[in-house]
Amino acid sequence: MRIGIIGAGPRGLSMLERLLYNNQQEKEIEILLFDPSGIGGKVWRVDQPKEVLMNSLASQVTMFTDETLSSGGVIANGINLYQWAKELGPSYLEKTNIKEKEVFLREAADLSENQPTSRRFFGAYLQWFYEELQERFPDRFNYVQQLVTEVTKKDTRYVVQTTEETYVVDQLILATGHWEHELTTEENQLSGYAAAHDLFYQGPANPADVDLSMIPAKEPVFIRGLGLCFFDYIGLLTQQRGGRFVEQGGKSVYLPSGEEPIVYCGSRRGFPYYPHGRNQKKVGEVAKPVILTQERLETYYRTKKLSGQDFFAELKKELELFYYKKVIEERGLAISLSEFQEVFLVSSENEWLQQYPELSHDLWSWDLLDHLTDHTLPYPEMSRKYIEDQISEAQKGNVDGPLIATLDALKDWRNLVHQVMLWEVFSAKEYKEVLWQWFNTFDAFFTIGPPLRRTQELAALIDAGIFRLVEPPFTIAGKNGHFCLEDRELTFDYLIEARLPKNDLQTTSNPVLKNLREKQILQPFQLHDPSGEYVSGAVAVERSSSRVIDANGEVQNNLFCIGIPTEGVEWLTASVPRPHVDFWNLKQIDHIAQLILAEEA
Repeated sequence: MRIGIIGAGPRGLSMLERLLYNNQQEKEIEILLFDPSGIGGKVWRVDQPKEVLMNSLASQVTMFTDETLSSGGVIANGINLYQWAKELGPSYLEKTNIKEKEVFLREAADLSENQPTSRRFFGAYLQWFYEELQERFPDRFNYVQQLVTEVTKKDTRYVVQTTEETYVVDQLILATGHWEHELTTEENQLSGYAAAHDLFYQGPANPADVDLSMIPAKEPVFIRGLGLCFFDYIGLLTQQRGGRFVEQGGKSVYLPSGEEPIVYCGSRRGFPYYPHGRNQKKVGEVAKPVILTQERLETYYRTKKLSGQDFFAELKKELELFYYKKVIEERGLAISLSEFQEVFLVSSENEWLQQYPELSHDLWSWDLLDHLTDHTLPYPEMSRKYIEDQISEAQKGNVDGPLIATLDALKDWRNLVHQVMLWEVFSAKEYKEVLWQWFNTFDAFFTIGPPLRRTQELAALIDAGIFRLVEPPFTIAGKNGHFCLEDRELTFDYLIEARLPKNDLQTTSNPVLKNLREKQILQPFQLHDPSGEYVSGAVAVERSSSRVIDANGEVQNNLFCIGIPTEGVEWLTASVPRPHVDFWNLKQIDHIAQLILAEEA
């Protein structure tokens, strides 16, 4: 059996590894791995700027399975990214012809377990991981460093056409990751205006791929978006231009080089993503749910007493309980945690507050943005204070700080969300309004933000007068040969959209996805029921198997899709695996590998 994997990023490499290790019967398989960007893919390539960081801590990143894996596959233990940096990484890096080798070696030497690495350092780890598979499984797979341009279904097999050759495979996995997309109507208008007036317009893109060299020093540039891509631009527009962040008086201070532009930045919300808290947890240490235990969830599901609305109501209560117990611990209140838990679980807020009035000063609010924002201040002072409060809360740690520990617990409980998605308990209305519009937005802002270091650097740049937050709402337009904010006295010739291209099968520039969509082998995910409809740009897949569903609604038994293209039917598909937590993506890929190998049997 010949198996094709399109994409050599973390998902594609995990797929390769799971197929190899699960093939305990030594079946005759040949695996082809396609990616024009090299092992690790474009996002994790080793030749990108060192200033672009991962959002995960080095000790919380792995490519290996461990004893927590619950999907039944063969476990193949290995070292996490931090362990690799300290043990095998330096000798591996010494043997390679990697550019800036000394910089990589210095990063390995200076790294602590609770720091993020550069993205390219993780890329080096991915290359080592691949080479370890080569040594362990010689002659079982081949890497084809070519772009796949077309896929054609022929009888029960797939013909894979690259820029140079043609291959026929029995099973095909799409792990294509992030790709460019067609511009939206507004983006097209801004891009066209820039071209007509010799301005700089950068549409949605991976910041590591953007050439910022034509933006002059001290010129105003506007960055729209305050999410993860925005924090990448922080390093690229400052440190890459010779500026330095130093520690003075317990805070980060920026020493400019004089080559920086003046950066105006804003978003619809008006505040940057919340940073990760200072890590106090050991590898594999997670918060334990009290309400949403696996046993209780399975009972709800078996008895058909679980809806999306019910699940999130329980999840909210779970988080609130966790938060109040942390408040009791932090403040040293003379309240029994077990007794409080008993009262909390059977009482309304008004009822338990009567019994525990000392908690009234620390009430949880699901509108955390308003809860943590001082609206009595003018916007510049308010936003700067908000960032300082983010830093202060994050520094308390993800065990000791009530707020940051609760947000970190939500990260620990993501598997619960994936589980109920797999069970398909959401109605179309719940899927759209509760899961994507409310929960995904909340989770993105508060749990997938930048490393704390980046938020501290943003504060330093604001204090240095180099970055300036702009109060929302605002509208960007072209006027008198420049870009401007309508109704504001601010013009600029350089505009950056700080976000990745939207994941949408209808507008993707990925040649394989476009080709399969045109042949009606792929279709966008849609959910229709009496509650309404939810339509997404994600590739439609069968949730239990990740097999593609074609335009006729038929499941393609030997065509799978994983990762970014399925974001919108799956959730949080860009996450890199965490060790010792039975990580969802590893379970999913392990299950697919077993399905494919069972076909061969």
